[in-house]
Amino acid sequence: MKRYSKLGIMAVIVVLTIGIYYIQPIFVAETKPEFKITKKSGNQELIKNMTIEGYYFENNLFGIGSELEITPNGTTYYANQSYQKQLQGSVSANKKMAQLQEDYRSFMRGKDHFLTNFFEDESILAYAEITTNRFSSVTEDSKFRIEVLNKKTKEVLTYSVDFPKTTEYVSIYVEDIQVANNKLIVVTNGYSSNNEDMEDEQHLYSIDLPNEKIEKDEIIQLDLVDLKGKQIQYVSLMNDAMNITSSEFLVYRVELADTQAEMEMNEANQEPSLPEYGLIGVNIATGEQFLIDISKEASRQDLGITLPIENTTLYTYKVNQTRLSIYAYQLDQKELVEVESVELTASQKAALKESMTLQVNEGIAYFVSNSNAADKELQIMAFDINSGELVLEGSIDEKISEPVKRDEFGLSGILFQ
Repeated sequence: MKRYSKLGIMAVIVVLTIGIYYIQPIFVAETKPEFKITKKSGNQELIKNMTIEGYYFENNLFGIGSELEITPNGTTYYANQSYQKQLQGSVSANKKMAQLQEDYRSFMRGKDHFLTNFFEDESILAYAEITTNRFSSVTEDSKFRIEVLNKKTKEVLTYSVDFPKTTEYVSIYVEDIQVANNKLIVVTNGYSSNNEDMEDEQHLYSIDLPNEKIEKDEIIQLDLVDLKGKQIQYVSLMNDAMNITSSEFLVYRVELADTQAEMEMNEANQEPSLPEYGLIGVNIATGEQFLIDISKEASRQDLGITLPIENTTLYTYKVNQTRLSIYAYQLDQKELVEVESVELTASQKAALKESMTLQVNEGIAYFVSNSNAADKELQIMAFDINSGELVLEGSIDEKISEPVKRDEFGLSGILFQ
């Protein structure tokens, strides 16, 4: 009897040992690098409200990693946020959403956690959504559900507007909300089942709220871009999704591929060619749509990265032999002008020749290297657009025993809050 008891105890010990061996990693915290924005020289105030959004690849082979946000105070990993906060899509967006929920608790109750569904100015806070089925498809009963809060009186007005049934959508979502000409403008993106190529459609619905009807439906004219011999791969709205205040213009980027050239390269086992891009501007108040031509100063690759928009200006840049030229495309004038030309040092030129993201905030042009390199720090440079003066040099410092390799960190955006 004792013999069987001992065997039973040994079996339990073996099972527990194996179980602990495999379960232990679940409870051991993963070691992720901690980053921090650091000033090397210049004005410390320029990075005080700066946030860098990026992605840290924990397993490059399988593309496994974590979204993160870096500030002068340290790093926040998206995966460490609560499930409810993860619905929002970024840590910074969570902060804005939390502020809205704190200031307008009753109004915010029961609404989607996406900033793109909101508009705010000094007088109102507006919200709009499209009711769909659980597959995000439009049905016969789909409507625009709209609520508007008067900040002064605290009164909330609710509207229900029938969604147009002229087009059947496989999926649809709200990309932006604006107010112009006393109308609420709901900007949408959706995949139409009537389109043979399954290309997404972008609409601006101008809604007369008192009468609860759509006054105008404008579809983005993608054929403004030269489509000859090319196929549309993707259309993206370039306006800052974090900004829920009033904008005068929308800017769309259309990604194109030369299908014939792709086929020939595949047959020859050659590297695929770089995509081409076209830009379309939209005047929200008038509905005018126009082609944005900055091809002379922005290369094909430059159009594929973030082009910052501040007020009515779209910015881009070009590095020449020894100089950095910053260009501003005035959306209201449809004109591209060189706003500043800066003499570069050898190290600055070398950094700018790497892939960098440009962001403009209050007259300062910020350049941040898109990925880390084993042999240098992640570069940050800032120039005053009006004077051309270098006002900040910095880096993203990391705290970890093993240095982060170039392909382990990627930058996706630069924010100022």
